[in-house]
Amino acid sequence: MTDQETSLPASAERSSDLAGRLLPGRGLSVLIAEDEMIMRRLLKQSMERLGFTVVEAVDGDEALQKFGAQRFNLIMLDVLMPKRDGFEVCEEIRHRSDVPIVIITALNRPEDIIRGLEIGADNYITKPFNFKELEARIYAVIRRSTHLSNHRAFEVAEIGDLRLFNETQEAEIVGRRVALTPIEFALLRHLASQADRPVSKEELLQEVWGYMDTDSPNLVELAVRRLRTKIEADSANPTRIVTVRGIGYKYCSSPLT
Repeated sequence: MTDQETSLPASAERSSDLAGRLLPGRGLSVLIAEDEMIMRRLLKQSMERLGFTVVEAVDGDEALQKFGAQRFNLIMLDVLMPKRDGFEVCEEIRHRSDVPIVIITALNRPEDIIRGLEIGADNYITKPFNFKELEARIYAVIRRSTHLSNHRAFEVAEIGDLRLFNETQEAEIVGRRVALTPIEFALLRHLASQADRPVSKEELLQEVWGYMDTDSPNLVELAVRRLRTKIEADSANPTRIVTVRGIGYKYCSSPLT
């Protein structure tokens, strides 16, 4: 990681908000699980600058112990930690809670990103990264989480033979129940709400992940790929979520057979 990427900009140190907005973390707590001391301190400083109360953990076991001891509004996990890695911790936390989880790691292979999204991470950030971008993504995750918890638009929605259960974040397709991660549910919900209309990748990034970032590691493509394995009869030949060349994706209310 370069000095520019690891150092905290002086202008940010003097600023009490992010891009002129109120501190997104004011009154919220975050658990940061990172075994590297320098990175952990930088993350702590960055999150405190956003208004968060920070609790630290140096390995996977300590992260789960502290998670069980108090309530958090956000979890930030490194993957390569002692005792239990970040993937294990993320999976365990997701079994217990829908708290937003952001994975921050040097693992940048597509299969690693897919695994992180599959087990329920809300975002996957690869090292090295820019702290400005990190803060923007954290802001987006918190904003999306707050929006979803404050605005339950429906209990059950039906689009053709698809039913969406907002409370449990499950889908039912032709009578078959499918458990989805928070990101997968939000992705399917937005595509289905725009049924038969092409939706751009940029719109999905904005509406599902809460930010516009053309440099993101193919989050949309990877999430769509994973969602297809759960709702398509044949994920290699999708008929529900189809690719619209040059635009993005479309949910078909009457899937072709």
